[in-house]
Amino acid sequence: MANAEHLKLLMTDEWASWRQANPRLLPDLVEADLRGADLHGINLARAVLTRCELQGANLAGASLVNAHVEGAYFENTNLDGCDCTGVKLDLLELQSCSFRAANFTGATFRGSNMSGCDLSGAKLSQVNLEGAILDRADLTGADLTGATLRGARMDGANLTGANLTSANLENVSLAGNKMVGVNLENAYVQRAQLVGADLERVKATRANFREANLLRANLAYGVFDWTDFTNATLKAANCEEARFVNCDMATVDLREAVLLNATFDNVQMPGASLAGLDLRAPRIGKVVLVKANMSGCVLRGVQFRKMRMDGARLEGADLREANLEGAILDGAYLSGVEMRSTRMRSASLVGAVLADADISGCDLILANLSEADCTRTDFRFTRLVGAECRKAHFQWADLRNADFTNASVGGASFWGARMMNTKLPWQAFFWKVIVGASTVFIVARRRREERQKRDHARRIRDTVRLVERLEAKDPRLRRIAAAINAAPARDGVAPRESPASRESARTAEDED
Repeated sequence: MANAEHLKLLMTDEWASWRQANPRLLPDLVEADLRGADLHGINLARAVLTRCELQGANLAGASLVNAHVEGAYFENTNLDGCDCTGVKLDLLELQSCSFRAANFTGATFRGSNMSGCDLSGAKLSQVNLEGAILDRADLTGADLTGATLRGARMDGANLTGANLTSANLENVSLAGNKMVGVNLENAYVQRAQLVGADLERVKATRANFREANLLRANLAYGVFDWTDFTNATLKAANCEEARFVNCDMATVDLREAVLLNATFDNVQMPGASLAGLDLRAPRIGKVVLVKANMSGCVLRGVQFRKMRMDGARLEGADLREANLEGAILDGAYLSGVEMRSTRMRSASLVGAVLADADISGCDLILANLSEADCTRTDFRFTRLVGAECRKAHFQWADLRNADFTNASVGGASFWGARMMNTKLPWQAFFWKVIVGASTVFIVARRRREERQKRDHARRIRDTVRLVERLEAKDPRLRRIAAAINAAPARDGVAPRESPASRESARTAEDED
């Protein structure tokens, strides 16, 4: 129970002078009923408010420094501008309270329910909000520097303009939240749920977004220098005009993302998922794309000089007129890729798969295609002068007008390739002879197959005419053919009449 004398003094004008005269005395207001009381600007520093009922009370501008509020009730309480430095507000029901511009430096809200609270402009520096419920809370312009929000729930909370520098947001649910202009520098946002969140113009330098879910999030105009996005999901995110410099984006998922005028420079993206993206839209500097999935990407005319893309998947990608000079594509999958007129001088394609690709008109001077699979690849008018093609597979490739001058083709296979006007080094001259001879045999075989088809069609026509003549001369055959055509369908399928049978049936009917 509250001290009756203290409770009586609390409601008078003598409270301030009494507190000043007794600075070491702790006001005892245990279980006091202060519902709806007007206590604005009052000094309750170090007061014992355990299990006190403060629903609807007005504590605007009051001092609650280091007060004891265990088990107190604060629902709909007004604490605007209140000084709550060092107060432990753990596991309390604080729904719909107003804390505008309040000072909570060093306070704790672990596991507290703060749904619908107004914390706009509040000072929450170094505050512990671990496991707190902040659904629909207004944190506009709040200072959460170094705050701990690990495991907090913040569905529908408004964090526009909030300062979350060095804050801990691990596993926080911020799906669909408005966070325009938020400062997340050095923040720890690992495994946070930010699905559909609005992070436009966010500042997240050196932040940690490892395994964060940013599906359909708005990151437009954001700054993410030195940020870690390892294994994060940015699928269908809006990254228009966003800046990603010196970032670690290993195995990041950027499929369907909007990258218009986004900047990627000195970014590590091994194993990233970029399938189907139009990579002409962003400004791409030095990026590592080892084992990245770029299937179906549009890369026409891009500048990827000396880019590392070993083991990358580029099946069906459009790389026409791109600059890949000195690029590393060892072991890359380039099946069906469009690379007409691409500059790949000194590029490394060791063990790359180029089956069915269109590389016509490319500049592959001094390129390394050792052990590459170029089966059925189109190399027409491609320059491979001085290229390293040892043990490469050019079976059934189109090498017409290709230039292999001074190329190394030891152990390469050209079986079935088309070599009209192809310039080969003298070491590969025997392949030209073999391929020429095989071409003669192939042409002869094709002609023989065409002749056999014509003969087969002629035999069928002659047989039909013969049957028609026989049925016309023999009335018995005409009756048999007519009976077959008149028989009921078996299994619901009507018998198919031949032209000869129909002619025989008509002749029999005429004779009858």
